Amino acid sequence: MLQHLFTLDDDGTTSLQRQLQRKLIDAILNGYFAAESRMPSSRKLAELLGVSRNTVVAAYEQLIDEGYLLSRERSGIFVSSHVFDEHAESCQNDQLTENQFDWSSVCNPTSIEASSPPYPDNWEDYRYPFIEGQYDQSLFPLNQWRECSRISLNVDEIKSWARDSGYEDDPSLIHEIRTKVLPRRGIQARPEEILVTLGSQQALYLVSRLLMNTSTLLTMEEPGYQGMRQLAQHNLCPVRFAGIEKDGIALADISPQTQLLYVTPSHQVPTAVTMSRDKREALVAQANQDNFIVIEDDYESEANFISNPNPALKSLDSQGRVIYISSFSKALAPGLRLGFMVASPDLIRRARKLRALMLRHPPANNQRIMALFLSLGYYDMTMRRLYQAINERWQELREALNHYLGPYIVTSETMGGSTCWVKGPPGLNSHKFAAAAAEKGILIEPVDRFYGGKEKPDSYFRLGVRSLPKEKIRPGIEELAKLIDDIKADGDPSFGQHLTGEALKRFMADVTFTGHTVFGDPYRITLFADGQMEGVEGHHDEKYDTGTWWLKDNIWYRQWQQWSYGELLGFDIFVTDSRIHWVRNGKLVDAANYTKP
Repeated sequence: MLQHLFTLDDDGTTSLQRQLQRKLIDAILNGYFAAESRMPSSRKLAELLGVSRNTVVAAYEQLIDEGYLLSRERSGIFVSSHVFDEHAESCQNDQLTENQFDWSSVCNPTSIEASSPPYPDNWEDYRYPFIEGQYDQSLFPLNQWRECSRISLNVDEIKSWARDSGYEDDPSLIHEIRTKVLPRRGIQARPEEILVTLGSQQALYLVSRLLMNTSTLLTMEEPGYQGMRQLAQHNLCPVRFAGIEKDGIALADISPQTQLLYVTPSHQVPTAVTMSRDKREALVAQANQDNFIVIEDDYESEANFISNPNPALKSLDSQGRVIYISSFSKALAPGLRLGFMVASPDLIRRARKLRALMLRHPPANNQRIMALFLSLGYYDMTMRRLYQAINERWQELREALNHYLGPYIVTSETMGGSTCWVKGPPGLNSHKFAAAAAEKGILIEPVDRFYGGKEKPDSYFRLGVRSLPKEKIRPGIEELAKLIDDIKADGDPSFGQHLTGEALKRFMADVTFTGHTVFGDPYRITLFADGQMEGVEGHHDEKYDTGTWWLKDNIWYRQWQQWSYGELLGFDIFVTDSRIHWVRNGKLVDAANYTKP
């Protein structure tokens, strides 16, 4: 190796010593010799290069004088630990500017927009990373995955997956997907209707290359997944956008000229709203009537915490026009990059051939490990564990947002998932807000990258719970609320009349408050003259709690059994003709309508 690295030319123009010095410097700065590593002895290097030992000794001495090397008595010659601090940047700049080929002159032009990551690479160093899609080690089934990996390395297993299978997928994984995964979504599929992919993104890429061109009209959700919009741009495919309603995509916004429709019905990206069963049926009927293809990205189908998951659009498809795409990454780890696509056999055959031009198939050993993971029941076990953990975090986020930010934010009405779409108070600039939050150790996601149209609202941001434990959610939201306080303070309206004394006592006895949580769920609270109170929450009064209230020094105190963390809190009470405002330390905590008997 050293002979090839230090090839010297005896051309008479540059001395061997000078050539060797340059070669050594390049090797050090390019990382061939790491900092603090020991250099070959002068005798050994001279023998390998076929030069005199004096030439090597002189080269070493010169580099010691220049600070590249240092000599340690009775130990040898070593690379200086400071050499990279002093020389690496200048070396990189030289390499970038000297004799570099101009790739821009030969690469095909592309219209793909640049998307910077929504969070830093060192997100784990932040106290409260409310971000989505990152690996949470506490949720990974380490022992079970390790066992499946070990089994896959048995001699018989290796013989099975290590041979060249053309561009076919692992039959055992196809069987497990067909019999264990798809039935959960109400989908029945034959083996020839399933293709294994390197995550959902590769499936979307294959579909885009097969179906998109300059005369294809794609309609997608707005806001929506930017990766799909970028694929359309790459294929010069025109795009129209359809708005999002409380139960999914607005069907009236889907143009009759649409040829492809991209939707995320389980938990819409990025608002997390769930498409209703009625709308799913109507969408499939509309696709049949207007003759367009539906791309169903079912990236988070299992995370429904309020009701049973709705069936996939693919399960309602009688004409074979729905392409179903999903992934195992959400259940295990983003780095797994293993997903699948379900579609009509003709499209799957074409996608398989196109995939073969990129790679013959996803790594067969990973496919076999995943097949074992499914067959041994570990996938079901992991999904139950993940479901419970994310449910607890999601509920904790709801409680914290309602407790600390109730009067000031609006969120989408969701039925689960691992994210929350938040509309902040007027005047909030999400990018500046995210930067200020990051300085406090809180990561949130600005969302303008999800918009492809001209209007990109400033006040929205997204919170995720997959990357931080439950016990960090409440303190993180409390810190976030303090930042919002600074933004909304100047815009607070008058709270109305401040009630004190007998007026306060008369008002609070036998009064009913009605309002909505930040998630849009209605609530009703009734106070009784004897100091008791009760409350119900939800569209069907799903949640119920009781508590007590009393007055002291013109302050109204209340304590629930479970709601609001069961904390004892006191408030100044302000009222208008129809609204009550709970104020604490001069800041609005909540507001609601009221009625008196």
